[in-house]
Amino acid sequence: MAGKILFNGNMGSLSLLMQRVRPFIRGKCLMVTAAWGPGELGDAPIREALNAVGIPSDWQGGYDQNIKNLCAWHSWNAYLQRHPHVARVEKEMQLVGAETRGFYLEKTSFHARRVRHAVRSARSRIPGFSLGALPTVPRDALRPEATLGGTELLGWALTRELVHELADLTQHDARMMEALAEVEGAVAIRTGLCFDPDWQEQRRVLEARILEADTIFLLGGEPGELLGALRFFDLKGALQETLRRGAVVVAISAGSLVLCERMIVYNDYAPEPEKREFRLFDRGLGLVGGLQILPHCMDRIQTDDADNLAYLARRFSSHACVGLNEESFLLVDLERASATSIGTRDGVYVFGADGVKRCYHRGEPVPL
Repeated sequence: MAGKILFNGNMGSLSLLMQRVRPFIRGKCLMVTAAWGPGELGDAPIREALNAVGIPSDWQGGYDQNIKNLCAWHSWNAYLQRHPHVARVEKEMQLVGAETRGFYLEKTSFHARRVRHAVRSARSRIPGFSLGALPTVPRDALRPEATLGGTELLGWALTRELVHELADLTQHDARMMEALAEVEGAVAIRTGLCFDPDWQEQRRVLEARILEADTIFLLGGEPGELLGALRFFDLKGALQETLRRGAVVVAISAGSLVLCERMIVYNDYAPEPEKREFRLFDRGLGLVGGLQILPHCMDRIQTDDADNLAYLARRFSSHACVGLNEESFLLVDLERASATSIGTRDGVYVFGADGVKRCYHRGEPVPL
């Protein structure tokens, strides 16, 4: 694919965002604001910010032909209103998905608490303990030496426990992804959705808007709403095709999350310390492989805690855990399979299994 994806963590100012990404904006622009839910069409500030950096509007027949809104959320909900039988199945599957996530969240939270408890115990009992220094070998391969003293044996016991719990966590995450994949296709199978002329027409309109765009903005907000709208109309293929043709996708916050294979979110409304605990939310579209984007990174991840970073990187070890802030920008060139930090005021952060936070500054390649 010849296209590029420009990831940003959580730029709050639309004006500043457009100033920062202006060198990458070209041709026709498409706003994807489905993450705003019912407020999806309140996109005037985006258009004004684009106009301010020299991207003109082209008003014809009362519609801007150069800066469009995909309107995926409203198309989704309007279709469900026209087809109550599909809406019933959709609601049922949403509940199943929520209960599936809740079931696995309960299990993973249990293991996460055990990991953190074991880490605290090790810190208090073993001088110089570090989760990042633990082996990553299978837990059955860990065997203590017969000559070890009490403290060393305790270290071996805690090591086995931690490796065991981390392995269980990754297995639970994988099973949750499998379960959600089964739920994901149930609506289409049960309703014949893909063969309905109305659905086909709505999808055709949305696909045409995506394929004619040269620059696509995937804005932040509620990731579930954004993912739901894109997934309902099966728009992953259209996004892949427009990238293959050379489009640029600018993804911010929730927009960054949905492009990954897995979406990791934070419960901002939970009391401390649960608020700081990240959790696996859903399967993303998987348009980028090898990267686990973590927006709002300094706000929501305890990046000064090496053990916390090691835990994060080991739990999601199949991907590079990349943290992005408000002024962090990561440019992924799909044709060259490369990633580069391009922000002028902040870097891109990669969290290693050793607990080290590595910052990549402007112009530095980021390992995938």
